[in-house]
Amino acid sequence: MVIIPSSYPAQGIFYMLGHPSLFKNLICPILLTIIWGLAMLIFGFAYLLKLQAHALINVKCPAAVAWIVCIIFVLLEVGVLSILFYLIILPIYQDGLFDRVLKLRGLKHVLKANEGNDLVKCMRGVSGGLWILFFQILVLILTLPLNIVPILGQMAFAIINGWVLTFGLRFHYDAEIRNISVLQSRREAWQRRSDYTSFGAVAVGLEMIPIANIFFVWTNIVGCALWVADEIEKSEAQLQLEQSSQTLMGTHQNIPLKVNTLNYSPGSRVTGVNSGLPSYTPQMQPQYQPSDPYAHQGSPRVPPKNKKHPEV
Repeated sequence: MVIIPSSYPAQGIFYMLGHPSLFKNLICPILLTIIWGLAMLIFGFAYLLKLQAHALINVKCPAAVAWIVCIIFVLLEVGVLSILFYLIILPIYQDGLFDRVLKLRGLKHVLKANEGNDLVKCMRGVSGGLWILFFQILVLILTLPLNIVPILGQMAFAIINGWVLTFGLRFHYDAEIRNISVLQSRREAWQRRSDYTSFGAVAVGLEMIPIANIFFVWTNIVGCALWVADEIEKSEAQLQLEQSSQTLMGTHQNIPLKVNTLNYSPGSRVTGVNSGLPSYTPQMQPQYQPSDPYAHQGSPRVPPKNKKHPEV
């Protein structure tokens, strides 16, 4: 199985369209964001608009200009608050969508094997998620001026933010399924920065498309889950192959020695299927004559020395 990380954002689109049940994970956060936006809109025009307009009028700003400027301010404030609300609740539903894709791929046993310590996982996920969100916003603000440069600047913006985006998308798998720390997850993300960047650059490019980016935010999660699922299946197949090889080797090592007793006669060599073994004759058998035949308990009774042993 050849894994090409940059292909998974596109795979996520087709996989999500082919599995309509995944759209259930989108309904709740979108509805909550719409309700929150309407509430902020009502609050803004009922309270903030008058407050801000009167503040401008008190500093000798013309009333008409003050009201127009405050309407624009309120719309911007509602938009920013709605986006922040969406970004805060998004990881909760991202994790659910990620796990659902793994279940559809037949990897439910991976999720079950890592159940337990929910409080520890929750604390790790929340703390790590907030740190990653802060880091994403910081990198986004610092690299935003790159978009001024046509094509090359946007490509650089997608590449730089791509690594950070992939780190955030895979963090749920690292922290809550693999049970590794934020530091270990970040170290592995940096070691695999080529794969992370190739996936993330395509994902960021899709999320830069206006309007459609609302859909691509979710398909990128599906694509990341498909990437992880392929890695898990590849690892399990390799482990199964190694176990089969070890079992086969153990079977060969336990094959008993087979001797052809039909060709055996006193004084002749033992012949059998295993060639290369040293030849054996009855005369090579050591003549054991203990000084005290009853010195060791449990040893067989040995005839006295003046009696000859029968030949074997």
